[in-house]
Amino acid sequence: MKFFKYIIIALASMVALVSCEKHGLGYDCEQVSDTENALIVIRRLIPEATSTATRAYVVKIDDQALWQGTVAYLGQRDYVPNQSRHYIIKPGVHNLKLYLTADSAEPYYDQNFEVKAGMQQVIITNLNAAPIVIDNTGEYPTDVTEHTGEAFFLRFVNLMYQDENYTIPDYKLQYWYQDPTDLEWYPASDPVGFGEASSWYRIHIDQFAEERSGQSGSGSSRTWADNRVQHSVTSGYCTIYYRIKVIGNDGSDMGWFTYTRTGGEPTTDYKDYWTGYIGRHEFHFFRGCRIATTSGTSNTSAWITQGPVY
Repeated sequence: MKFFKYIIIALASMVALVSCEKHGLGYDCEQVSDTENALIVIRRLIPEATSTATRAYVVKIDDQALWQGTVAYLGQRDYVPNQSRHYIIKPGVHNLKLYLTADSAEPYYDQNFEVKAGMQQVIITNLNAAPIVIDNTGEYPTDVTEHTGEAFFLRFVNLMYQDENYTIPDYKLQYWYQDPTDLEWYPASDPVGFGEASSWYRIHIDQFAEERSGQSGSGSSRTWADNRVQHSVTSGYCTIYYRIKVIGNDGSDMGWFTYTRTGGEPTTDYKDYWTGYIGRHEFHFFRGCRIATTSGTSNTSAWITQGPVY
């Protein structure tokens, strides 16, 4: 009886193997050309408080639902799709609608936008205005060093309104960073106006930086000598501090960017920090209002949203 049972098991195993050979697993896929199609990420970077009341549970392009449901939504400072994916549409003018619920009769956002071929960011910054379209650029800079990498690359995007009336400033902004080795300040972007993105800038990372002025690297206890004998930090990172300069339309330096969360004159110096990872390419979206008065939230004032280029 035991022998017979094992024969049955062996026969079942052979059948399973044969079935796998006849019916191999596979996935349907289609080659997408970025010279003929627009590949887009939709971002919501409006100066607004975090709220469940204005979450978009339906997103439509040209009246076609990209997704809808009761769980997934496009919230404040959010983007769709995520996980390194893109929506694929044809170059040209399109319509974007957001709905509060799956059964909403009318959209609460309804604007047209235009895209060209290639990867782009479609950014909603005002519910009453068309989204801003930023080209990802198809050429990403690279870095070759003697040892492990020492830099990442950054593009600064200026989405900063002057006030909560969505006033577009009459000046430009230039991003600056503090080098983690010598602690000097260097440009991290060229001056850009509202709705514009800078070119790519190489940002130096010292993964062996000492703990000083908040700067510390992932390998701060190691030295370059360690690195040369293959004790490298394989995914190095470092804290990087940032400031912003106000640049007049005539190119004049108008000083460091200041802002306020309580109205009145902008007198608070802007300074922030992010972790820079070797080899990455990142967007820094500067968003909000330089003069903000909304009580109970800081999300309407000056903030950076960091995002990958995908």
